[in-house]
Amino acid sequence: MRIILITLTLLALSGAGQVMANDCSKHQDAYEAGVNDGRHDGSRGASQDPRQHHKDYGDHKNRYKCYKQGYKIGYGNAAADAKKVSAQDADMPRQGSNEREYYDDGCHEGKSDAKMSMSMVYERHSDMYDSRFEPYFQQGYEACWKKNR
Repeated sequence: MRIILITLTLLALSGAGQVMANDCSKHQDAYEAGVNDGRHDGSRGASQDPRQHHKDYGDHKNRYKCYKQGYKIGYGNAAADAKKVSAQDADMPRQGSNEREYYDDGCHEGKSDAKMSMSMVYERHSDMYDSRFEPYFQQGYEACWKKNR
């Protein structure tokens, strides 16, 4: 028991047991703004510089520290994700969008047709897409047909 008390005392004196001085729970909005701006810059390959967004936090140093902390995390995550995306996948519509759903449907049909040695004619599936989304269905169909040929 005595060892535990000594350890806790040493932690308290050294500051290791204290809450970070830059506690961003009070400045969550600044932190989230930083994450969003960092994610945006990282995904498009822009330089990592939070000052380019001209956030005015005036004398609120902790708010700006939280913004910078969020920016660094957002930038790092987006940059890492961008590296994972191959050049071929970069043209695909954004995940979760209607366009991506039609792309994925086209991909499924293209893959199936290629495996059955059918010609690359996405129009045979015209009942599966709305004409507004035809280019995305076609793009997915042709990309996956070629991959599975």
